[in-house]
Amino acid sequence: MNNLKEYLVPSVCGRTYLYGSHADASVSSRIVAALTMQIDPAVLGESLQEAVARFPHFRVGLKTYEGGVFFRELDAQVPVFKDDAGQPFAFDNPALNGYLFKVSYAHKTVNFDFHRAMADEVGMMTFVKSVLFNYLERANYPVTTGGAVKLLSSDYFIAEGEDPMVRLDDAQSSRPVWYMDAKAVVPADSDGDVEEVVHIRVPVSKLRKDYSDIVNIPVTYVAPLFSHAVHEMYGTEMEAGEYVVASVQVNLRPYYPSATMRPYNTPVYLAYNRNLSDYPFSTVLMSQKKLLEAQLKPDTLAYSAQRKIADLDRAYEGSVEKIQERFSELQSGIKAKSTYDIAGLGHVILPESMQRLVTELYPVIPSSGKTFSVTTELFRNSLAITVSGRKNTWHVAERLVELLQGNDIDAYIADSYSFRPMVGKSL
Repeated sequence: MNNLKEYLVPSVCGRTYLYGSHADASVSSRIVAALTMQIDPAVLGESLQEAVARFPHFRVGLKTYEGGVFFRELDAQVPVFKDDAGQPFAFDNPALNGYLFKVSYAHKTVNFDFHRAMADEVGMMTFVKSVLFNYLERANYPVTTGGAVKLLSSDYFIAEGEDPMVRLDDAQSSRPVWYMDAKAVVPADSDGDVEEVVHIRVPVSKLRKDYSDIVNIPVTYVAPLFSHAVHEMYGTEMEAGEYVVASVQVNLRPYYPSATMRPYNTPVYLAYNRNLSDYPFSTVLMSQKKLLEAQLKPDTLAYSAQRKIADLDRAYEGSVEKIQERFSELQSGIKAKSTYDIAGLGHVILPESMQRLVTELYPVIPSSGKTFSVTTELFRNSLAITVSGRKNTWHVAERLVELLQGNDIDAYIADSYSFRPMVGKSL
């Protein structure tokens, strides 16, 4: 296949969301952008149409062939929807014109819901930033890119649509010294499809000097406290030998550089069964930090990625029916490995001219069968922590804030709301 069309072949990580029992919200993710002005849908639509021409790996839909599911190129108009959070919406809805993302607006907010087979949160954020810049420029706001945003007039690079995960199959790897497949407590999922979201802010300017690393490695600080909050909530349901296990979704770009915008991550696991009332926070933090850092070295991440590739390759053989069956089993096994997911998006940078106009820009990953999903990112000199779940979300987020404040980390709840994530297919 011509290299320019490599993006039409589902990536190693992307296949996870194409097969198996995926009528639920596990295939979708969302990026929320809040602006200072009312959204003009016509201008937004023009910006999106220009954006998919610049990013052809987003101008795709799904096509099932005899050998499996692939992407197909689209030339239809990108639709823009007036947001109605109360209505369920599936990726096979004809109103999407085949696209694997949905853009909706409400007042001053734009929501970008996208299929995780197409892109991960880091890749989608690049696309979203370009769309927003183009939108503001078309709306006659004085903005300059400063190199922090890809202009839609810039050249497309093949690497943006490649799957660098395949190169890790031959990378030097080693099992981490402290690797542990702990048995996770997995409370029963709640009924319904409404996701509760609580958005927490930690002002960087108010951080103590000895907490300055929270800016660079926020998951190291947030995961132990969030695990403790979950442990308090579900401790009575835990059996002997069970742990609260965080599945840390690691973006591989800083470790194995790539310009790809396609899914490029691997999970590492962080088990917790301590009680902060019995141990000083500094002791728990140091223990959890060492366990996590032991898995965040290039060779140990390669080990984790190779396990993931091997599992997916074993499932990706035979007829489509057999592939779907194996992926369903694989997905069940993945869900059973951890209590909740946590991912760090890193530092989301906008030029100063855009920062004045974009007040919020953060990802929301639906909990999808886990108790919760947590994301962290640095934006506008604040650490944003977003907790998503289908029950007890406010209570666990409120407890997380209390634990942060109790350890001299200033934090507050900035927003909370509910929405229905997109699902893989109509039910």
